[in-house]
Amino acid sequence: MPTFGESELSLVADRPGAWLSGYAQSLGRTSLGQVAREVVLDDAAYIADRAVPPVTSPEWDSSRTRTGVVMGAVQSGKTASMLGVTARALDNGTNVVVILAGTQTALWRQSFDRIQTQLDVLPGRASKRLFLPNPRLAEDGGHFPGPADLYSLTESACASALRRGSPIIVVAMKEVHHLERVGHLLHGTVYPAARRLNLDLRVLVIDDEADDSSIADGVDTSGADPKQVPRRILDLWEPRQAPGKTVDERTFAAYVAYTATPQSNFLQDQTNPLAPRHFVASLRTPGPNGDPSHRSLTYAVPEGLPGWYTGADLFYRSLVDTICVVDTPADGEGALAEATEESTPSTRGTEDFEGADLDHVVNSLRAYLTAAAIRLCRSPGRIRPASGAARLFEERDDAVAQLSSPTCMLVHPSSSMADHFLVADALRRWWTGTLAEAAPSASPFAGVLADLDENESMWLAWIESYRISAATVQERFSGASERPVSSWAELREVIVEELLPATTIAVINSDPDADEKPAFEPWWTGEAWAAPRNSSTVFVSGNVMSRGLTLEGLLTTVFTRASKNPYADTQMQMQRWFGYRGSYLDLCRVFLSPLQLDLFTQYGDADDALRTQIIAAMNANTATLPTISVLQGAAFQATGKVSIRGRPLSPGKRPFVRHLNSPGKDHANIAILSEFFDAARTRGELVSSERGLLVSRPVTLVQTAQLLEQLRYDDHGWSPEDATRWRAIERQAGILDTDPAIPLYRAPAIHSESVDLGSLSPYYIAAYLRLWSTALERNIPGLYTNDLPAQRWSLLDLEEKQRSQPLFYVGLRFGSGSPVKYGPLANLAQKVGRSFHAMARASTESVLSATWGSRGATESGYRSDDLFDVQMLDGHTVRLNADGSRATGTNGLALFHLVERGGAQEGIALGLSIPSGGPDHIEAVSTRMSVAR
Repeated sequence: MPTFGESELSLVADRPGAWLSGYAQSLGRTSLGQVAREVVLDDAAYIADRAVPPVTSPEWDSSRTRTGVVMGAVQSGKTASMLGVTARALDNGTNVVVILAGTQTALWRQSFDRIQTQLDVLPGRASKRLFLPNPRLAEDGGHFPGPADLYSLTESACASALRRGSPIIVVAMKEVHHLERVGHLLHGTVYPAARRLNLDLRVLVIDDEADDSSIADGVDTSGADPKQVPRRILDLWEPRQAPGKTVDERTFAAYVAYTATPQSNFLQDQTNPLAPRHFVASLRTPGPNGDPSHRSLTYAVPEGLPGWYTGADLFYRSLVDTICVVDTPADGEGALAEATEESTPSTRGTEDFEGADLDHVVNSLRAYLTAAAIRLCRSPGRIRPASGAARLFEERDDAVAQLSSPTCMLVHPSSSMADHFLVADALRRWWTGTLAEAAPSASPFAGVLADLDENESMWLAWIESYRISAATVQERFSGASERPVSSWAELREVIVEELLPATTIAVINSDPDADEKPAFEPWWTGEAWAAPRNSSTVFVSGNVMSRGLTLEGLLTTVFTRASKNPYADTQMQMQRWFGYRGSYLDLCRVFLSPLQLDLFTQYGDADDALRTQIIAAMNANTATLPTISVLQGAAFQATGKVSIRGRPLSPGKRPFVRHLNSPGKDHANIAILSEFFDAARTRGELVSSERGLLVSRPVTLVQTAQLLEQLRYDDHGWSPEDATRWRAIERQAGILDTDPAIPLYRAPAIHSESVDLGSLSPYYIAAYLRLWSTALERNIPGLYTNDLPAQRWSLLDLEEKQRSQPLFYVGLRFGSGSPVKYGPLANLAQKVGRSFHAMARASTESVLSATWGSRGATESGYRSDDLFDVQMLDGHTVRLNADGSRATGTNGLALFHLVERGGAQEGIALGLSIPSGGPDHIEAVSTRMSVAR
């Protein structure tokens, strides 16, 4: 079975084993539609079959370990996939599954409960598996046991389970002491039992949120590295005395890293044994298009918009003008701006949060209460929040069926926990009417009541906003149902009678004084089922909301957080408004600054580019892990978890190939150029002067690339790094292997080791020109134009880009050196009727000392070599940018330089003047990562 390759996407639910069958039934009780459930199971089968193949498979190398990454989308259902992978692996005979379920107790409990209710559902389950921790020990409330009690198993119970083929399932917290105890259990009990029974043992470790704590930027496998979590994970299957292999020859281990933001997983030091080496996958999400039977980013579902995953495509593209409320508070930096991504103590501890910043948040609170009231009115048969708070139900299902769905709002002002309390206190004072130190009112929400009367026009403006967004959603998405908006009188009554009495303002962070984690499900009082504690809540929070926890019914978000050093993976996780919100998408609003909207949009493009590459790799029939290109931007880094640098795609505006063949060894290149210019002479298109030659009819991007690709060097040719980079770009662009446009990179192989010229290789520049030509027919995610301001390639008018694409003049620059006396150029000089003189330029054995000649335009005219075409053609002008480079829509120049090399020898150097408007991106490259993979 190949590591990658096209897989049949058929109904796994029709042919599962016991575990997957039970899980499929559990999925059927969720809100996921049938098509979405089928895709979850198919993706799970794809991942599990590649992660844990049979022990006889040649995919296991000498280490008997397989590692890989699964990329989901933020709040898209990664846990559903993890459980599906676990079920499939168990049906395939995997003996031990360890699920690392978060670094915090709340997240661990959340995953533990879900595994219990959706995966561990087989009849007579006590005899079909060993489950750790024992669910009774892990119950919420009372004394919480330590790791030694949670992960305890007797030798006899372990041996009995292995003998009868019952798997061992461990749900562990990703914390050093918990991991240490699980490792002790495996090495001290499980592995010895398997050896005594003479069994092959397959161990599957699933790491949820694998970019959190599991990344190592240079791992010391001796255990001395201060980042102990990666080391402790590795300890689960590898002995420290003999690193690099599993504990014995009959133990096979697979590590599957799950995350929505895998930038650091790909960029971490490749010596980390947890780095992905064998497989990679991207989970698909339901959306407006795509065939579920073919692997692509999205797939269509019959439910339409209510069944879609609502992410960057909708929030920052299709509905950005409707959902995103772009506002710049008075200070221009957000309500509580901060210096870095790191949480720092607040310097505002006793100051009031008021003025323009408070007005900004209060206006969003009006939007929330209005939207929540509209949503309640759209479900007339449901019990509303204030009424529901007084009701009790005998059955949980009755509470779920009769109560209105929870709604909430999120204010994300800062990473500083002190600021969260400051903001919440100001909101409570506004809410109660005590902001101006007034006497306490009889009503706990007197401030809102006063605002309803005094600022009614602002509330009415939100009603109109939601009417417009409802109509917009119905207009833009075929099949979207009508979304009514009630009258102000009805909405006001719902706000006053049902929302205000039931709405709370809660601070959610890791401070001991913070409120409890959100609870959106009915809860057992000991006698009956009560309404969720958070039926209508305004959450003020920061980093703790950035991972794992889902905010049910999130309608309004205020994101005033700012950072001078934003990281894409960190801020992607903060977008808690993503998820399955299609049924009420018209009521969603995100308040943010123009700068933050631009950043979120760029993150979305980079995310699409990463996902596109992974999907392309999954569809390709290759047996090796592909190189994945991680993108960042000029204003943000991909991640702060590892040491990285940025590498642009574009070779620059005036790239110059200074590399030369050794003296006397440039005959091939001279012959190529002689033939090229002689052909132009024959066509009557050659212009000559003492400065050089120029072909008067420019050539296309691809023709220019073809000319560069003909150049030959005795010590420079095909580069593995460049080849893998351009292959990743082909996947990012979605270019099929059958497309004649690829390969983009077409450097020749040479017999000796190639000198690395990077982006100043003529073959790299040729690949860039080929990409430009190909990109004129594609809206490629993650690409931007390299002009100012930069534009997202995915939003460009391609017909206009095709009309403005550059052609390239090709010239040959002469100098004041010795005349050419021998060879094809001497023959061409005779045909032209002019003496050709080489340029007297200093050089070493293989490098020209200088690049372009005199630069810049003067009052007397153009003198720069990079404007050689202007000098040679009467009446020809070029529009220039402020920095002197060629403007978008102008033609370019490829100027070969005839360089004197001594002893009547000439060599060829090359400079290009490339117009703006071409494709570009900034690739994140680890400063520690090995080039070859």
